[in-house]
Amino acid sequence: MKTKLAKLACLFVLVLQTAAFAHGSPKEVNEKVIRAFHDAFPLAEKVDWKEKDNGYVVYFMENAIRSQIEYDLDGNFLSAIRYYQNPCLLPLRLSWQLHKKFGDKTVYGITETSSGSKTFYYVKLEGQSDWVTVRGNANGNLRVVEKLDKQQ
Repeated sequence: MKTKLAKLACLFVLVLQTAAFAHGSPKEVNEKVIRAFHDAFPLAEKVDWKEKDNGYVVYFMENAIRSQIEYDLDGNFLSAIRYYQNPCLLPLRLSWQLHKKFGDKTVYGITETSSGSKTFYYVKLEGQSDWVTVRGNANGNLRVVEKLDKQQ
């Protein structure tokens, strides 16, 4: 009986530790940072924290968008990266310019980077014979940063 009880207690502790790890809020992350994150992203899922020299990075999913945010030790936003495929999430002017210049290609994936007051969108487009990566901003400015031909 005692052996079964001890095994059950060990299993309970293991489950609690796994749940705490899966929640992604290690004790090292200070309360200001966790509060700032949860206030801004209450629906975040699959949250995972990593400690850096002067702050923290949190990786998470929200509305099928994979994201990461870098915070300083006081919980201030430093930078963010989001990964998604839905072109409807792009700013309208950028979306229009992409359609105008690359209407024969489809959006394969988007990487959105934000730092300070600047946000850039790296859009990977797939055509029948090539791949094109375009860097753009909310004003619709575009620049091709990579072009790869597909093997035939």
